[in-house]
Amino acid sequence: MEVLVKKFDSQGRLLLPKEIREKLGDEVIIVDLGDRVELLPRKRVDLRRFFDNVEVEELKEWEKLKKELWAE
Repeated sequence: MEVLVKKFDSQGRLLLPKEIREKLGDEVIIVDLGDRVELLPRKRVDLRRFFDNVEVEELKEWEKLKKELWAE
């Protein structure tokens, strides 16, 4: 575990080191836990892995299923 001390710039931005940005990817989930904040990588679910595994009767059901899968 590495501990870094960083300051916010005049516009409230925080620069993360390249190594941390590479671990997190292009999008992060920011979790406010009251006494601290956590940054979690947001990983997109590859919906192709579910092809041929789920039967959907109507388009409405597919839209609901797609939203649930992307929420993971």
